Amino acid sequence: MRKLAFASIAIALCAAAGFAETHLSGDIKLPSLDSTGNPYIVDQDIVVPAGKKVVIKEGCVFLFKGFTGLNVFGQVHVAGSTKHPVSFTSVNDGDFNPKSDQLPNPFDWNGVLVAKESSGALFENFNLRYSVYGIKAQTTTISIQNGVFRQNGQFHFTINEKIQYVQDNIAYSYTATSSDAEKPAVSGTTETGTKTAMSKPAKSGKNVVAFRYTALGVGIVGLTAGSVMLIPWNNSKSQVLLSNTEFEAKYPNNTNEKWLQFVNSTNGWGAASIGCYALGLLGLIGFGVSFAV
Repeated sequence: MRKLAFASIAIALCAAAGFAETHLSGDIKLPSLDSTGNPYIVDQDIVVPAGKKVVIKEGCVFLFKGFTGLNVFGQVHVAGSTKHPVSFTSVNDGDFNPKSDQLPNPFDWNGVLVAKESSGALFENFNLRYSVYGIKAQTTTISIQNGVFRQNGQFHFTINEKIQYVQDNIAYSYTATSSDAEKPAVSGTTETGTKTAMSKPAKSGKNVVAFRYTALGVGIVGLTAGSVMLIPWNNSKSQVLLSNTEFEAKYPNNTNEKWLQFVNSTNGWGAASIGCYALGLLGLIGFGVSFAV
């Protein structure tokens, strides 16, 4: 009986440990964070203050609530490993938060800001998902090794407002050089091997965002215009559908001409409405596709 009681207590303790969580906000006071505190629920912005170094050890999971992020003014070392990467993601991410009743989306949380005052930032073996801007570095004293970015709203990685070419779900590395402010080098690593390429023009991020909201605007305008054009189409159609007696009584002097006018008007407004709806649908399709680019 005693053994059974001890076994029950042990199981309860293990279950409690499995569902433990640590809430964070404000300055990170500890010199390091490890996976025993998982998941770290970020209630408000967390900060690495100036003059302080923080090491985030392998396997750590950070779940950010809306409008929160990690701001680095001091020095940070994200020390993930290949088997146990560090994860920065939305509190709605079901991969790390089975209690979530919402699906994660881009723009769920702010992202990681490395301020110009930072004395250095090293990110190794991590993944970063569903933020607004991914990692925004206001300094070139930053290094990334095997970072995997996924579905971040605006960009994955910027340096001094310059968008770096980073693809979804493909491991990415960046090492600062003396000429980074003008022409950074970019390399990408995949599961099957290493692929290195010269930096590409910072076209993807801004162009994708511009296309996204242009497409959304076209979609809204198209659907609205199509709906508005249904009003004169319906009015003209109702006249065409009048009985001969009703139509002749309403337009006794030029019945045939009036009927043809209403027929042409009905066809014209109908075609215009269909065209606007088609344009609006294409706009909404383009808006959706922009998130997969």
